Amino acid sequence: MRYIPFDLLSEIPGREDRFWSLISSDHQFYKLTRAYNTLNQSLCEAERRRECELTFCIDDLRKERLWIKDEIFSRLRH
Repeated sequence: MRYIPFDLLSEIPGREDRFWSLISSDHQFYKLTRAYNTLNQSLCEAERRRECELTFCIDDLRKERLWIKDEIFSRLRH
């Protein structure tokens, strides 16, 4: 199981400038990245501590993280 938080920048090689440009100019994009980072950190901590006893709890958090990540990547493509 992966307990290391996913780093958004490592997954978008070549788009770092666009990422930082959107962070500073698009408030919604900024909020998405903050939400992703917060959720990602919480999920990793829960996995480490096994706070989410039920698998579906962790799965739901992973799905939400993926949805946010898809939104971020969609904005990066435009």
